[in-house]
Amino acid sequence: MKFRCVTLSATMLLALSSICSGQGNPKLENATTAVTRAFESHDIVMFGEIHGNKQEYEWLRSLVLTPEFADHVDDIVMEFGNSLYQKSVDRYVSGEDVPLEQVQKAWLNTVGAIGPPSPVYASLYLAVRETNLKRRGKHQIRILCGDPYIDWEKVKDREDIAPYLSNRDQWYTEVVKDEVLAKHRRALLIMGSGHFLRAGMHFPGGQRTFSIEQQLREAGARTYLIVSGTNVIGGYDDLDHRFD
Repeated sequence: MKFRCVTLSATMLLALSSICSGQGNPKLENATTAVTRAFESHDIVMFGEIHGNKQEYEWLRSLVLTPEFADHVDDIVMEFGNSLYQKSVDRYVSGEDVPLEQVQKAWLNTVGAIGPPSPVYASLYLAVRETNLKRRGKHQIRILCGDPYIDWEKVKDREDIAPYLSNRDQWYTEVVKDEVLAKHRRALLIMGSGHFLRAGMHFPGGQRTFSIEQQLREAGARTYLIVSGTNVIGGYDDLDHRFD
């Protein structure tokens, strides 16, 4: 298996650094160019994000605003997107006049969020809207909400949350199967990097064995996986200055 290191324009390096260091001299590429080209041979590109990281989302915004990307990609599937508000999101990114207090519930009211959501998610939704407005009459990008449709106004206790929380990866996968693969579309998947790891994630009491990528491949998807390498734990202002 071959690996490539990819630069996030001038600010970020994409790769599994430990793997790349063992590959001799990996080819260094501009990330926007490499990701756009990946869609020529793959219908699914999976981007394992660092939650709330400003540097990553500055690049993702620039990627979405690139005409070549917008020409190739039909959908962006967001972990920070409550499926309950899919219709509002569709209207918003298509350029309709949707009140912000209505559409922002999609990225504010998710099941898996811990603490106040980072402003980076709102910025990406806005970037898709801006791109679509500039491309009136041309191919449009859709944002798909990949998180379960929990209605927090109806949640009374922890037991009400459990069915949604335990089913997040499966729900996300089904959204991709139904809205992307079944319709023969191409999508950028954005989710915390741990959800895309092929070896699963370790939690107290056991290891999660569900593999999103495996499920999508079994459904016929051609997948391309990107994980960003950094020592940053996360947070909007927690920057990795190696990427300056």
